[in-house]
Amino acid sequence: YITHSMTGLELVGLMLLVAGSFAATNVDNHILLVVLMGAEPGRRVSVVLGFLSAAACVLVIAALGALVGTGLDPALLGYFGLVPLGFGIVLLYRRLRGARPEETAAGEARAVARYGAGGLSTFLLMFSNSGDSLAIFFPLLAESDLQSLLWEVGLFVTMALLWAALAWRIADQPGIALQIERIGEKLVPWIMMGAGIYILMNTASDTLA
Repeated sequence: YITHSMTGLELVGLMLLVAGSFAATNVDNHILLVVLMGAEPGRRVSVVLGFLSAAACVLVIAALGALVGTGLDPALLGYFGLVPLGFGIVLLYRRLRGARPEETAAGEARAVARYGAGGLSTFLLMFSNSGDSLAIFFPLLAESDLQSLLWEVGLFVTMALLWAALAWRIADQPGIALQIERIGEKLVPWIMMGAGIYILMNTASDTLA
């Protein structure tokens, strides 16, 4: 990587993008966490470990984007932004048609809980719901220089821990979680489209001297 020193404003913008992207693409997983921990109080630690393991796998796969980025022409990296941009457009279209993904997520969680929510089942469920996270973080890490990459990875891990702690806190009040998620779901398409535009427009400043 050819690095450049980020200004304070650039760093704040990057942090907001990473935090917002993590929150937006993990809305469904947050509902899953809340429902699973509420249904299986004795297995909350296993559920949290399953979620954190899924988040770690997403991060490892997304980090491959950083390796891909070192072998590509920097001028081509920005086109990766078309992935989250397209994802966001599709999600916005689905929302305008009245889709309610939070109800689907809650239903999946209750189905898993009926058969016992252990760490492995939680991991598989969470990871299967992480395609939108990969759609943002793979291209984002691919177009990032080393300094940006370290901040992004650190904040991703922090957000995963905070997400688990928040879900634990409100696991006995799933109604609150659904209210939060309904607000969050409205922001998901816009954050994904914003991330796509950021990647499309910001590649040169991150990878070129």
